[in-house]
Amino acid sequence: MRRRVAALAAGLWLFSAALVQAYFTPSQLQKIEAKYGPFAAARFKYLNELYDTLKDADTRTKLDEVNDFWNGVRYGSDRKVWGKRDYWATPFEFLVKDRGDCEDYVIAKYFTLKELGIDPGKLYFVYVRVRGYKTPHMVLAYYETPEAEPLILDSLNLRVFPASKRRDIVPVYTFNGDLLERFGDHSKKGLREKSRKVKRKWEDLMHRMQRNEL
Repeated sequence: MRRRVAALAAGLWLFSAALVQAYFTPSQLQKIEAKYGPFAAARFKYLNELYDTLKDADTRTKLDEVNDFWNGVRYGSDRKVWGKRDYWATPFEFLVKDRGDCEDYVIAKYFTLKELGIDPGKLYFVYVRVRGYKTPHMVLAYYETPEAEPLILDSLNLRVFPASKRRDIVPVYTFNGDLLERFGDHSKKGLREKSRKVKRKWEDLMHRMQRNEL
């Protein structure tokens, strides 16, 4: 996990702050409560409080607290939550449903940390194999510097640990921006196809985030 993509590409995969809402106004919270109920509105109030608490905090505190907040959302498979085989929820959808799978945790943590001032170039989405689990899994990796050992934010192991302490996971591939780094024994053809699939999913996610429907 020490390997690191050296540079980030610009464009579609580097996002403007306008795409992610970091704070919900009282009127928006009222709309959320009217449409989704008081418990959903309460979750967004807690998210507001998280931003208020962490806006001036140090990086490690932000990583730990954001990881804890989103890990408080319950796990639910895409089949059960969305009736689809594979669906990447926006942070808003994730919090409204109060359920989601590994990609949803990672997406929500990524955008929350970005809005709290963490350089998104230090945050990588990593697909991994988890020892003892048959299904693939995704975690978020934070690199303080390009050569640093990453810290792993996960929804299975709830604490933030350095990668060397996570011997239960084996990285398969990671991406940030439109770059995709290969781990393990994968053909170039297979890697290109995986990159296309990831990009399509991300484009769909970004379109839904732009709509930002309450």
